[in-house]
Amino acid sequence: MEFSGSADDPKRRSAYQRRGMYFGLVYLAFMVFPAAELIKSDRSGWITGVSALALAGFSGIYVKLFYTNGLFRHQQSGGSRQGRMLAGALVVLSLTLPLALGTTFVGLVIYAGSATAAVVSPRRVPRAVALLASANLIVMLVLHVDSSTIFTQVLISVVAPLSVMGVRQLVLANVELRTAREDNARLAVSEERLRFARDLHDLLGHSLSLIVLKSELAGRMIDRDVARAAGEVADIESVARQALVEVREAVSGYRRSLDEELVGARAALRAADVAVTLPPSGPPLPAAVESLLGWAVREATTNILRHSRAGSVVMRLDRTGTEATLTITDDGVGPSDAGGHVDVSGCHGLRGLTERMASAGGSVDAGAAASGGFRLRVTVPLDAPSYALAPPADAGTHTVGGSAGAIGTADVGGSAGASGPAGRDAELHGVPAHGRR
Repeated sequence: MEFSGSADDPKRRSAYQRRGMYFGLVYLAFMVFPAAELIKSDRSGWITGVSALALAGFSGIYVKLFYTNGLFRHQQSGGSRQGRMLAGALVVLSLTLPLALGTTFVGLVIYAGSATAAVVSPRRVPRAVALLASANLIVMLVLHVDSSTIFTQVLISVVAPLSVMGVRQLVLANVELRTAREDNARLAVSEERLRFARDLHDLLGHSLSLIVLKSELAGRMIDRDVARAAGEVADIESVARQALVEVREAVSGYRRSLDEELVGARAALRAADVAVTLPPSGPPLPAAVESLLGWAVREATTNILRHSRAGSVVMRLDRTGTEATLTITDDGVGPSDAGGHVDVSGCHGLRGLTERMASAGGSVDAGAAASGGFRLRVTVPLDAPSYALAPPADAGTHTVGGSAGAIGTADVGGSAGASGPAGRDAELHGVPAHGRR
């Protein structure tokens, strides 16, 4: 039985095959000893040549087995037919070559046992190891090998295969764990989708049905009783607005909190070798305020990654009884304007951010930092209206700074007035294309 999921992924399976080959190659280093004995031996040339070819053939079969059907292919019940045939060939060679070519090859049984442990069912490994060690003992007794060598060879021929089996079981357990985690993640996503679908159905089913009924009634009454038809239209508007509010409240439960946005920004910046200092955690802010500040974090992170060439970033959050202020400062390239100010009207991302903040009663201040670099300061009143949770019409749904899944994120494309990559990069950090820093 082969595992499903991650173990069956072609790229991952290829990586496991390479690891299996590396595992086998590590132990081939001990082939140096029989090779050295062949070189130093006083045998005739043709016997030495045949012995060298036999040793090379044995090593090739060993590597082939580990690469195509070995330790990291994750068979629980045993390897394929090809793998068992290769292991059988190694066993035959490890027992016959010493009888034909001398005691130089008595250590090959260790490799044969390890290969066998890699492809047979784990429950059969102890019996196979015992039989192989016994057969090797008989061969060494026939060849009159000294007792110390016999003891060493028997011990290693037992320990080595059992250690391979242990490593194999560990790998199998890790694959099972990874597969279980991936399955749990998929199930969690599926359950969340189903829950969201049920929530939307519960929220919109009644409202939409009522809108349909009242629309039909208004259509029939419009020629006979205009006043009543107007009343029905007003009811339709009221029901639609209430449904919109309920949907926005439901969607807000799927938004990332400000702390999550800050952690995501830190991960993205650290991946670009930018040191980040985050504000200390505090009590949660109202949902609308966190939504606005989270959008500012994503916009600033995108600008820093794309254009600032900063080495460090400091994010500070100040709260008062009436408002919250987020200040993000980097030590990168500051504005090119002599006064250190930025005209947000020519910058699509900052313009959208400013408009959204203004609609909620907040403000945006962008310009040069006191110690050089760039500073973005966003102030939002704590009583920001709930409609701030929804993205403005021109915000789109582009993700910024890797915040996949966030709703209402800023556009990172730059304004239409910028031409070419240079213009887009300039606008990403709040600088028009005609005035780069």
